[in-house]
Parts: sequence; C-alpha cells; structure tokens
Amino acid sequence: MLRKIPQQARSKQLVEDVIEAAARILETSGAEALTTNMITEVAGVSPGSVYQYFSDKPSIIRALIEREANEFMEVSENALRGLTGVEAMIAFAKALTLHRLQRPKLTLQLILMDPTLTTSPESAEINTRIHDLLMDVVRQASILTDEDASVAVMDMMGIMRGMMLSDFMSHCKHGGLPDRIADAVTGYWRLRVQAAAKSE
Repeated sequence: MLRKIPQQARSKQLVEDVIEAAARILETSGAEALTTNMITEVAGVSPGSVYQYFSDKPSIIRALIEREANEFMEVSENALRGLTGVEAMIAFAKALTLHRLQRPKLTLQLILMDPTLTTSPESAEINTRIHDLLMDVVRQASILTDEDASVAVMDMMGIMRGMMLSDFMSHCKHGGLPDRIADAVTGYWRLRVQAAAKSE
C-alpha cells in the first residue's frame, strides 16, 4: 500500500519509475541485489522522493506484484471473453503464458518471491477474482461440486505455474511453451472436467 496516492502526472510517473526500477533490478541481478538505494539509483530519484510514497523495500515489491497482478487480470478477462469450456481454458493458458514470456526473468523472480501472488491484500483479491473467473468456466462445463471445481481450477493454475517455473529456471528458450501448457491443461480438462460432464 502506498503511503499516499500520487495525484499529479509527475508524481504518478515517479511512482511508476520506482516500481519499474525494482523490476529491472530483479531481472538483471536477482532479489539479492534489490535494495532501496539501488532502486533509487536506477530510478534516478532521491531517497526522500521514494519515501514520500513507499515506506520500505517490501512496500515497493508489493506495488510491483500488484502492478503485475493487475496486468494479469486484464489479460485474463480479455482471454475469456466470448469463450466457454475447454476453449476458454486454452485461450486463458496461452494468454497467461505469452504475457509472462514478455518478461520471463521478472516472472521467475516474482514466482520465487511470492508463488501465489498474495503478498498484499490487493494482489490476493485479484488472484481471487481470477480463480472466480475460472470457476465460472468449469461450472458451466461440468457437474462438479463447487469444492471439486475449485480443486480443478487450482490444479490447472498449478500446472501453468509449474511448467512456467520449470522452463524459466532451466533458462531454456521456451520453445512452444504456450502450446505445451495448453496441451497439459487440455489433458487435465478432458480427464477431470469433461469426464464429469459426460457421466451426468
């Protein structure tokens, strides 16, 4: 949570510059190198300016996670629009993976720092909204109980997160990763979601 909400364009840009500086440091040097002094240096701002809006380094990290979670939420909603069933899950999986592939090193660092994107109440809320979006997709396509549908959603999210983490940690070139993740999610869907609908 910011200490105060920036009102003017200049102060909004300062906050974004600080958040982006933290992202670049994580990408190039990892979490060990992420210090408030390094952030101010990369952002090109004074420590006093940073402390107007951020209380400490963890608050900057939370703001970065919230920014990424918000972007992810927008991607999720766009991917699911107008689609249902497995087509919706495939579109979601590919959109998520392509979004994460834009900055794979940053994604890796954030997953390692906060695997479930729940560092702050704001990002936890976004994570819940994404879960609810996918719950609607599963509910519409099967007769699973809400408990089993929630398990299915968490499993498929785990498949996506796990495959991305494995790829990013191995520093491979991510060849066909969106399609591979979509295939894995499709396989799970057919075995656990579609099968339940057929047994109705």
